Amino acid sequence: MISVQEALQILQDNIPPARRAIVPLEAAYGNFLYEDQIAPEPSPRYTNSAMDGFAVRWADCAHATREHPVALELIGESQAGIPFDGLVRGGLAVRISTGAVLPDGADTVIRQEDTRETGDRVEILAIQALGQDVRRQGEEFHAGDLLLARGTRLAARELALLAAFGICLVPVHVQPQVALLVTGTELARPDDQQIKPHQIRDSNSIMLASAVRDAGAILRSIVRVSDSPEETIVAIEQAVAADVDVILCSGGVSVGQHDHVKEGALTAGFTELFWKISQKPGKPLLACRQGNTLLFGLPGNPVSAFMCFSNYVRPVLATLQGTSSVSRTLTARSPERVANTGKRTNFIRVTVEEHPNELAVIREMARQGSHMLSSIVHADGYIVLEPGEVLEANGLIEVVLF
Repeated sequence: MISVQEALQILQDNIPPARRAIVPLEAAYGNFLYEDQIAPEPSPRYTNSAMDGFAVRWADCAHATREHPVALELIGESQAGIPFDGLVRGGLAVRISTGAVLPDGADTVIRQEDTRETGDRVEILAIQALGQDVRRQGEEFHAGDLLLARGTRLAARELALLAAFGICLVPVHVQPQVALLVTGTELARPDDQQIKPHQIRDSNSIMLASAVRDAGAILRSIVRVSDSPEETIVAIEQAVAADVDVILCSGGVSVGQHDHVKEGALTAGFTELFWKISQKPGKPLLACRQGNTLLFGLPGNPVSAFMCFSNYVRPVLATLQGTSSVSRTLTARSPERVANTGKRTNFIRVTVEEHPNELAVIREMARQGSHMLSSIVHADGYIVLEPGEVLEANGLIEVVLF
């Protein structure tokens, strides 16, 4: 058996190169940028008003008060989308809307509520400072500034920023494609009303399919395979022919007479990277590579399969998308002593309590069995303890959140 860190390093050394695609802005949601995005123009694009009011010259109004207002002649209006075509000279003012171009000659905007209109004149009742409520051209970004860095995930806010600069074709990392093979003659479909006493319902298919999508990858297929070496080899070969990036196999990776995934992978042309990790749960994890395709043989126990996916497959899918991680971690305190008395690295599932202005608090799940789905369903994440490692009461540790 190899260590957890050795396994992670082997995977990082064998991840195929990332692929680039140009996609329309509307199709870029959830993808990660392949290249830095640079501002092609300033933002704001032009100097404009932050308020509805009047564009004036500071020099005309600097001493205006409600007791001693300053009266200016109204000579026109600047609307959003219809700028005023003229010059604001001394003693003049222009009505202006939020977002409208600041007219030439004006340097300050007086808010509507600080004025009083009388016919073709406006009285300035209050003024705070030179340049108040004016948005200057380029005050947020100059042309050539960095908008978004390579590896940024594109969601609502990022897409809005690109749209504001007219960037409608976006270079992104191609989302990795995954084929899922679920082995086990004992498995019945969840909706099978004729399930036999010696069968169990297949929960790994929906769990791993959802985990793949949650990690930002594309699920190409789900194939259920009985414990047959011939079926296993054919299923793996068909997944290879589909040109996916990752093949996930659930079950069939231990040392039993009916575990055929490792044999099937090697027969299909894969090279073993590692098999068996000194960890709990999920010791019989298999990793293989053929060309630019990685194959993972996950344990059949649902908890083991999910933990191996979280700790190994998810980071690989993240790297293929140009990011370091698609998981979130936090530092938390354990009010009780937690120890790993075993000989393998232990992924201990925990609950997390968060309160404002306090460190999060974790508690070890009472049930840690690899066959108990409740140990991941009711947990918020997991901590990693090495053999013999002890987390003393009130000690701090990093938690990987589900």
